[in-house]
Amino acid sequence: MRFSIALFVLGAIPLLQAHPDPAPIAAKTVSQIPSAIPTLDPSWRDDKTRQKKHVHEFLTSFGLARKNETLKDHELPNAIRKCQRILREPETGEYDEKMEIVMSRPRCGTIVPYNVTDMKNAEVKRDLEKRYVLWGPKWDRTTITYRFVNYTSDLGSDRQRAILSEAFATWNQYLPISIVPASSSIARADIHIRWMTMPSSETAYAFTNMVADGLAMSSGLINITFNDGYNWSDDRLFNFTAVHEIGHALGLSHSKVEEAIMFPYYDGVIRAMHPDDKAAVHTLYGWKEPRWSRIESNTAIRYITQVSSLSSTSPSSMDGLYQLRTTGHILFHTPSGSWSTISSNRNTIQISGAGGRLFQRHTDGSIYRYTGSGTNWEAIGTASDNVVDIVAASDQIYQRRKDGWIARWTGSGTTWTTIEQPASSKQIAITDSKVLWNLLSTGDLVRSIYPHGQGWTVVDINPLNSAIAVGGDEFYKLQSDGIVVWLDMKNYYWVIIENSSAVSIYAAGRYLYSKHADGSTWRYTGTPGVV
Repeated sequence: MRFSIALFVLGAIPLLQAHPDPAPIAAKTVSQIPSAIPTLDPSWRDDKTRQKKHVHEFLTSFGLARKNETLKDHELPNAIRKCQRILREPETGEYDEKMEIVMSRPRCGTIVPYNVTDMKNAEVKRDLEKRYVLWGPKWDRTTITYRFVNYTSDLGSDRQRAILSEAFATWNQYLPISIVPASSSIARADIHIRWMTMPSSETAYAFTNMVADGLAMSSGLINITFNDGYNWSDDRLFNFTAVHEIGHALGLSHSKVEEAIMFPYYDGVIRAMHPDDKAAVHTLYGWKEPRWSRIESNTAIRYITQVSSLSSTSPSSMDGLYQLRTTGHILFHTPSGSWSTISSNRNTIQISGAGGRLFQRHTDGSIYRYTGSGTNWEAIGTASDNVVDIVAASDQIYQRRKDGWIARWTGSGTTWTTIEQPASSKQIAITDSKVLWNLLSTGDLVRSIYPHGQGWTVVDINPLNSAIAVGGDEFYKLQSDGIVVWLDMKNYYWVIIENSSAVSIYAAGRYLYSKHADGSTWRYTGTPGVV
C-alpha cells in the first residue's frame, strides 16, 4: 500500500456566519480606486536605498523586523527572500517589479511587535502561516464608543462621519458587540479618530496605536490616526483605510493573505470582507447570531442521512433528511417539520443516502436500496459478516470491509467491485467528485483520488480525530474532544465550526448535522467559506 504526504494543516480557527454586507457607498460602483494605484518610478531598479526602505517597511508590517533598525546592503537578499515567501513568489533574493508594485501601494503604518518565532521560522525557510494574526487583547465590553478629535479639510465633516460609521458597520455586522459614536455626555470615548500631518518621507497612510491593560484594550488610549499629508478627497480610499485601521482597534494584526482587508498594503481593488478577516474577528469575539438550529431531540437516534439529488432541476421524491433509530425504524423529516416512518425492520443498523437514493444495512451485512414506494426495498448486497460500513456519495454506494478492502456497487444485482485496501480503516467518506477519504484507527486521515488504485495521500496526523463526514465536496471531521472542524481546501487550514461537545456528525450536500450527548440533533445554518 502506497502513502504520500500532503500535510497542509495550518491550525484551527472558527468558521463564520453568513450575513449580508451593509449598504455600499455610491462610490463603490467602480472596480478600482485610481488614487490607490501607484505609478511606478522607473528608477526603482537601480535605487538600492528605495529597495531597502520598502523591504524593511514590509517586514516591519509583519513583525519580522524592528522598526528602528536599518537594513544593510549585505542583508538585503535574505530580507527579500522573506518578503517573497510571504508573497508566495519564487525566492530569488532579487528585488523585482512585483515587489515594487506591492510595496509602492498605500500602506498601514501600525507598528507590529517584533515576532521572534516568525522571524526564526523565516530564517530557516519554514513556511509562515498565510492567514490572519491576532494582536492578543480585545475589548472586554459589549458596547464600544468612538469620537472624532479633528477632521481633514479634504472632505466635509458630515461625509467623514458617515464613512467612519459605514466602516465600523462593516465589522459590527459580524460581532456580538455594538460600536457607536460616543455621546457628548461621555468625557472620553474608547476609540479616537484623528488627522495628523506627517513628514513627507512618511509613506504610511494611517496607523493605530494598540494599547492594552493585560488582556483587554485600554479605553481612551486607542487612536486611529490618518496621515493628512495625503489627499483624502477620494472617499473610497478613506473608507477602505478606515476599515483596515478599525480592525487593528478591535485587536487584529496584519494578515499575510494579500486579498484580506488586514493585509498591510492596499491594491486599490474594491472588495468585500475576506473570510480571513472574518475568521480573525470571530476568533476574538464570537458570532453575532447562533449558527446551529436544533431539529430533533431523541436519544434513540442511531444514524441520520440527507438524500439530495444530483440535479437541482430534477429533484428526487426521496430527497430529504432521514433518521434511523435503535429500534430499526427509519423516519423521514417531512416539509412540515414532523417525522414519518418509512421502514420498521429491527435488523436495520445503518442508513446512508445520496444522489436521490437511500440505502440500509442489516445486522447480517446485507444491503438494500429503497424503491421509493411504501416499505419496498431492493437487495443489492448479500449477507456477509465482512461488511462493517456503507457510505453513499454522488451516484455511488460503497462498503467498508473487515479485511480493509473498500468496494463499490456496480449498479447491477448484488455485484461489488473492490477498489482500495487501506490499513486499519475506521471510517470512510466519499465526496461528490468521488474523492475517497479514510479515517484510520490511529486518527490519521488519508485520501484517494478517483479512479483510485494509486495509493493514499496522508492529509492529517491527529490522534484526536474520531469521525469524518463529507457534504458535496466539503470535508469535516469530529475530534474526541467534541470539536467539529471543516477543512478549508482553498486556503489549506482547519476551521472550527462547533465546540459544543458533539458526539457524532453527518454531512450531505450543503447540510451538516451534529448530534450531542443529550440526544439532540443540530443542523448547521452557516456555509463554509461564505460569511
